[in-house]
Amino acid sequence: MNDPYYNFCLEEIRFYTEKINEIIKEGLKDPKAYYEESRSEWKKIYQMIPVMYLMNQMEKDDKK
Repeated sequence: MNDPYYNFCLEEIRFYTEKINEIIKEGLKDPKAYYEESRSEWKKIYQMIPVMYLMNQMEKDDKK
């Protein structure tokens, strides 16, 4: 189907299905380790937000 909104929904379904399968297969083996690893990854992502914002602002300034 060529409907971009429909395709977006399918991609979201795929993404979250894979995430659920990862949690079932890996997370339930050692929930504490999975939790700590997940928190560590999100901490890194949160730390990158200001850098990404700054880069975005610099890119906007360059276009002016």
